[in-house]
Formats: sequence, C-alpha cells, structure tokens
Amino acid sequence: MKKIRILAIGILIVGIQSCAEFLDSKPNRNLVIPESLDDFQQMLDAETRGLNTYYINGLFSSDDIYFSEGLLNLLSFSQTAHYFWEPEPYLPDEWDAGFATSYRKVLYANLVLEGLEDYEPENEVEQNRVLELESSARFYRALGHYEVLMHFAPPFDPNQANQPGIPIRLSSDINIKNGRSTMRECFDQIIEDLEFGLDYLPSQSEIPTRPSLWASNAFLGRIYLNMLDYEKAYRYSKAALDIDDSLMDFKEIETDLPYSFEIFNEEVIFYQRHLTSRHTTNGGAFVNPELVELYDSMDLRRTYFLLPSSEEGLFNFRGNYTGDFYHFGGFAVDEVVLNLAESAYRIGQESEALNHLNDLLENRYDEGFEPLVDLSGMELLEKIIEERRKELVFRGLRWLDLKRLNLYPELAVTLNRSFNERQENLPPNDPRYAFLIPPAEINLNPMEQNRR
Repeated sequence: MKKIRILAIGILIVGIQSCAEFLDSKPNRNLVIPESLDDFQQMLDAETRGLNTYYINGLFSSDDIYFSEGLLNLLSFSQTAHYFWEPEPYLPDEWDAGFATSYRKVLYANLVLEGLEDYEPENEVEQNRVLELESSARFYRALGHYEVLMHFAPPFDPNQANQPGIPIRLSSDINIKNGRSTMRECFDQIIEDLEFGLDYLPSQSEIPTRPSLWASNAFLGRIYLNMLDYEKAYRYSKAALDIDDSLMDFKEIETDLPYSFEIFNEEVIFYQRHLTSRHTTNGGAFVNPELVELYDSMDLRRTYFLLPSSEEGLFNFRGNYTGDFYHFGGFAVDEVVLNLAESAYRIGQESEALNHLNDLLENRYDEGFEPLVDLSGMELLEKIIEERRKELVFRGLRWLDLKRLNLYPELAVTLNRSFNERQENLPPNDPRYAFLIPPAEINLNPMEQNRR
C-alpha cells in the first residue's frame, strides 16, 4: 500500500504547473501506477515537466542582459521587479514558477527513491540498474535543492556557521513542513546526494538529459567554487575533464542559421534550458552593451554569440547551446575549463591556470591568436574572470559568480541599469542578492523570510 500511495502521487504530479494546482487537483482513476524500473526511468526523463529546466530570475537580475522599455512593459510584475532589484518583488500571495519547478525536481526524485526502496531486484543486472536509478534521482534532488539555494539564500561565507539556507525535502509527503536548514547543512545534503552516484552512474550518458559521472563531477566542481573551496573545485573539475575535455573549435563552425550551435553539441555535459517567458524570443532582450564591448575583432564569440538587432548598435544573443531560442542552463565543458583555471590559480598553480585559459581561447579566436604569456597574479585572475563573463553569457551563471566574487573587495561589482529610463543600482553584498522566498510558499510552509 505504501508503494501504491507514493507512486500514485508521482503520476498525479505529471502535468502539474505548480504546487498550488496540485493541491486543487482531483485524482484520475484511469492513471497507471508505475511499478517497473522502466517506469521509474520515465519519471526521471520528464524533461518537458521541468526536470531539465533552470531558474531564470538570476539571468534577469544579472548584468548579462538589457531589456528594452517595450519588453519591460510586457513582463510580469515579478520579472520586472527582479530586473530592477526591487526589495519586494512579489505581489501578495504570489507564487514563483521557477521556485516551484526546482522543488518539483526534488519531489520527483523523492518519489522515485521511495519507490525503489520497495522494489526487489530479481538479479544482479536489476540491482545495478536500481543503484543507477537511485543515483540519478539523487542527482536531480541535488539539482533542485542547489538551484533554490543559489538564488534564495545569501552568498556562502565559509566563516559563518549559521547562514540561513532553504528547506531540504527528503520525503515526497507534501504535508510535511520543512524549515530552513543552514547553508552548510544544505550543501552537505547536496554533496552527499551527488557523491552517492560517483560509484554507479555511467561515465557519460547516451542522452545528455540524463545524469552521468561526467555531469556529477562538473556539478561538484561548480558547487565547491560557490563554496570557495578551491582544492575540491580543482579536483572535481579535473575529474570531469579527464572523462572528456572536448571543445568546439569556433574556427571550424560554418552556419547561416539564426542560432550558432547544435543541440547536444560535443561540449554539452548535461542538458538544461531556462524556463521561458516573454523575453525568450523577444527582440527587445539585448546583450548588455558593456559586455559586447569586451569582445575584440578577433574573438569569434562576437560572431557566434551576438546577432545584430533591429536597434542600431544593440545585439541579441544567438549562442545558445540548446540549438534554438531556449537559453542553455546546464553543464558544459567550457564552464568546467574555466572552473579548473580559476581553482588552479586559487591554489597556487598559476602556470596550469594559464594553460587552461589558453586552451579555451585557442578554440574561440580566429587564426593568428597568440597564446597569453607572462600573465600572473591578480592580472591573471582578472583575465580568467573576464573570460568567464564573455564565455558563459546568458546561462544564469553570472549572478552566481557575482555573489561569490563580491566577497572579495578587489573583485566586487556595483550593478546598474544605466541604459534604461529608470536608473537603479545594486551594491556588492546587498541583501537583495538573496531573493525573497515567494509569499505563497511562506503561507503554506511558514519560515523565516530573507532580510531586506
């Protein structure tokens, strides 16, 4: 009966657009209860139901993007408020689709994990598959928790023990009230879930929407960079590249298509795409002009990332690793190379850091590029960070980078919306770097709100 109850809930949530809708829906008695390992795999393959989507408000709040006045008039109140760093970005009782979708990953994962507890494998092959499915479910649970933690908690400071984190949900029972764990406790659970799969996941997945050892190592490298633990960021980033360090050579790309790259290209480790909104295909979503100026004439990213818009002097973004208009939000080799370069620098391996940086740039610049030499100290670190900004544009990673880099006074950035009619700014380490928890969540699950 426990298995039937758990798995029935799992089927009911397919097609749910938010927790609120779930609470209002009525059971469909014609739905089939998943029981086989194939059924569990299908629950984890719910790409169209949000398991491979990424939260978008970090992109809205970053300095990657610039919205025209016309587009701002089309966006929701919450989206515009995040763009201008409003202290109160929600209407009363408002829900946040991205918050809900991230926790949907957690819910699906917990349903699969609870179902697998009752599953009795018939042979060694099935036992191995159970372990792989458990590893995949824990990867998705880590992914959902991580996305919420990175956007709804403050920048992680290893010198502070009790920073507020987020609710950690290890059960599919939606009636359980979970308070906010500390950030350290949240990271511990996320890392524990990912480390479990290091022994059971395939090195590379046949389908990039599924977890793999490659993806887990890349994920752990990103996490430890967020935690300022550069020894471990170095270790896991290197482990990911030891599996596959393939980079596209932009000199060999030939395309007349509106979007420069194929879906599942050789750099894609794990596929995710941003949630969509009215900005996704609107010509009024521009690359920040200040960022455009960083690409010099030999930089092929200027060609393959930027598309001249109908507004003179402004550019739209065309460099999605999704192969279309969806913005990429997953893990890719170029990010891991940059993670490894920065973490190598941070642990005193400057020559290795420079080598990794040159490896990337040799694949991004036109013929005649001369590798960087005699670059060291702060000058090298600043170059690595500049290349992160130019390479990882429109992926939602800039917001996470700003949160951690602002902890270093020499790298801190004040953001401003100087190109809009409305002028706003966001100082380094401002409390608004931790988004407010949506009011609907507070109403359903009372907890401490982020300070303002």
